[in-house]
Amino acid sequence: MMNNERRRSFLRRTGIAVAVGLAGCSGGNGGAEDDAEGGGPPTGEDYPDIDEWLTTTEVGAEDDTYDGTFVDRRDADTVTVGVGTEGNGGNFAFGPSALVVAAGTTVEWNWTGEGNPHNVEALPEEQLGVSDYEFSSGEAEGGSGVKYSRTLEDSGVVLYHCEPHLSLGMKGGIGVE
Repeated sequence: MMNNERRRSFLRRTGIAVAVGLAGCSGGNGGAEDDAEGGGPPTGEDYPDIDEWLTTTEVGAEDDTYDGTFVDRRDADTVTVGVGTEGNGGNFAFGPSALVVAAGTTVEWNWTGEGNPHNVEALPEEQLGVSDYEFSSGEAEGGSGVKYSRTLEDSGVVLYHCEPHLSLGMKGGIGVE
């Protein structure tokens, strides 16, 4: 018998498959390109690896701040992500946790000073194995004013987490176009 988390994941994926199938009937490709043309913000349907990362409980907990939509910042040269924002039972979230940027965008992770200590790690072997980027801000640090930045030069997917709070669901994902 399925537990509640597996049942929700199964229902979510079944709903996504049905929605993708129906989108194909409309003549559009249902992807992020359609979204850029005014079809709405990017969603987990457009980035299934990020959706799976943020909702899986096989590696850490599910990110309770993720609602299936992405913040679209393809128009920005630099994007800021809060580290230690409210979520996952305290200040254990990235804000936003799901983001889309253009290739060449610099992402700056800025610590809020809450829920410390934190770090930012994109380590495919410790996640789902599908991240196109690998990096680490180093050992977890506390306090506000701590920053880490990375320029995302190539199209792909970035899956990342906070090592001390992965078990709470402190995860993030970035689609790079």
